[in-house]
Amino acid sequence: MRKYLICFITTFIFYQGFTQEKILIGNITIVGNKITKEAIILREITFKKGDFLSQTGIDIKTKQSKENLINLTLYNFVDISSENSGGETNIIIEVVERWYIWPYPILELSERNFNVWWDEFKESKYSDFSRMNYGVYLVWENFRGKNQLLKLKYRRGFKEHYLFRYEIPYFNKEKTIGISAFAQHFRRKKSFYNTMDNKLLYYENGDKYTIKDYEFQLSILYRKNTRHKHKLRLNYLQSNIADAIKSYNRYYLKNEKLKGDYFQINYQYANEQRDYVHYPLHGHYLHFQLKKNFEGSSPVNHFELIGKVEKHMEISNRLFIGSSFKAKVSSDDYQPYFAQKGLGFYDYVRTYEYYVVDGQHYWLSKTAIKYELIGKTNFDIPYLKMSQFKKAHYSLYLSVFSDLGYVIDKQNNENNDLTNQLLFGRGISLDYVTYYDKMLRIEFGINRLGEKGIFLHFTNPF
Repeated sequence: MRKYLICFITTFIFYQGFTQEKILIGNITIVGNKITKEAIILREITFKKGDFLSQTGIDIKTKQSKENLINLTLYNFVDISSENSGGETNIIIEVVERWYIWPYPILELSERNFNVWWDEFKESKYSDFSRMNYGVYLVWENFRGKNQLLKLKYRRGFKEHYLFRYEIPYFNKEKTIGISAFAQHFRRKKSFYNTMDNKLLYYENGDKYTIKDYEFQLSILYRKNTRHKHKLRLNYLQSNIADAIKSYNRYYLKNEKLKGDYFQINYQYANEQRDYVHYPLHGHYLHFQLKKNFEGSSPVNHFELIGKVEKHMEISNRLFIGSSFKAKVSSDDYQPYFAQKGLGFYDYVRTYEYYVVDGQHYWLSKTAIKYELIGKTNFDIPYLKMSQFKKAHYSLYLSVFSDLGYVIDKQNNENNDLTNQLLFGRGISLDYVTYYDKMLRIEFGINRLGEKGIFLHFTNPF
């Protein structure tokens, strides 16, 4: 009897899928794209004029298309609606475009994060402003209305940085292949040359630059499906150091010279299924990266494999959970110092912001349970007439987080006791999210060492 019941239910569901009325997609109208070319928007839409879809299919594809457009980060608001006309359904896509040209004046801290800078500022009795950088940074998003990206940076001060980046998402007729070019030059007066007691050791020599770095990249982008991306990148990296740095750490370049360089081939694959990449509440994300280094004047010749997975879901009304896991493995346990990174820079265990945990391999797990104090709320800013700024939104979340991490280091573990052991941090966070992908996270947490602190961040914790 049970077997017949299962067969009946399966047949019924299968039959319903075929018998649901199909709807003809008519005209697709786009409203609000004063700068963006229609082809850029239509590229993200998962249906087209002339398709026959069920109402369920239209709802699913409309949701996917809206998420695709939001994750382009070109629009503050996206709305997709439909109307029936003469036996077909017409689609209306409304977008509120952002402001795309940003000439940022630079006045920034020259440390890894705010907390590290504040500690040094306190030690100077609130008088040392020398750890500052200044200049201008031009970011031109949606360049030429084709979702191209142009970046130029001119930064002087304690840590000079000159940068050029130009990215074309696609140039072929099928809109699947793109290209990106990138070049940057760093000059630092205060340069870290080693890690001791889980802190960076710095070297300064008056107004002289102690490290000069160059990096060049050329990337080929491939995106046939709206949610799947491939990237093949060629890298060249060069570092020039002061003689004292070579004396303090002979493994910095690992070649007994004042110049070290190497080449790298990097393949990346991303499966993007999150509803909003900068602060996701639903969906999942998979990222895979394989690097092969080729030695130049420094013996950097190893493989690196990096993988990351994220999952976000709503577990109850206004209650969400998000979790991520990232791992990195290398084929060489003994690498030049300037070519390796563990935790403490881009990746970190929350509540360990003051520490750098170097190593050749690591894994990192992050989990947060978020309660929506204030859902996404739209409002108009008075006295502003420009559509790119007038209509805004904000939301507020209270979260409880728990992070785990582990770094394997075989080079310098005797001097850094946080390597080769479990790192654990937990705490609470108040997250404020607003338009232009801006957010403020105020966290209070405690780590495995028993250290407590308040930490400020301005990006997605995952």
